[in-house]
Amino acid sequence: MDNGKSLENTYFPIFVDLRGSLVVVVGGGMVAARKVESLVKAGASVMVIAPKVVPEIASLPEVLVETREYEEDDLEGAQLVIAATDSEVINRQVSEDARQRNIFCNVVDRPELCSFIVPSVVERGPIKVAISTGGFSPALSRRLRLSIGNSIGDEYVTMAAILGTIRPLVRSMPGGSDDHRRIFELLIDSDLLDAIRTGDRPRAEDVLFQALGMRIDLREIMP
Repeated sequence: MDNGKSLENTYFPIFVDLRGSLVVVVGGGMVAARKVESLVKAGASVMVIAPKVVPEIASLPEVLVETREYEEDDLEGAQLVIAATDSEVINRQVSEDARQRNIFCNVVDRPELCSFIVPSVVERGPIKVAISTGGFSPALSRRLRLSIGNSIGDEYVTMAAILGTIRPLVRSMPGGSDDHRRIFELLIDSDLLDAIRTGDRPRAEDVLFQALGMRIDLREIMP
């Protein structure tokens, strides 16, 4: 198949800690509102710039709203910028300004103007699965998100909580990182997930005892 565009997805997948970082969102409509909601949830310091904003943005007290047109200096100090306007001129200007300042930029639905794209995300407690088609088909990404999301039940959330709880303990045990990794691999391949799925806490605690040599009380995680 030759459609003039390589089918190779060259994007580097990464999860970014945005807590306390300035993120500028240019645009005040519902598309921008969805981006702002996700950024606030991630702990970013969000500034929205638009002549008008929807109530979903205006009602967020933690968001700084500038009701005016975008200016280049608005990117000063920003770690990320998202352009979500209905103006091709403004979106291109934001993309170019960000490029010149080496700031990662996403222009909604315009991958050719982006230095990063936002994946479809499946989120279950501490578990996040990011899905990207490299900008080829957001609709397919959404379909995959639904399919993968349906396969991740609550038992995986509980499993992640248990593994997170014992992680400091495992890392304090004798041996190096390879030894510690094998312990987690042993637990993931054990009967632990089945015990969680059936709500059998004593059995889950027995599995942990066999792997760690010590008793772990799971009553707070598996009541």
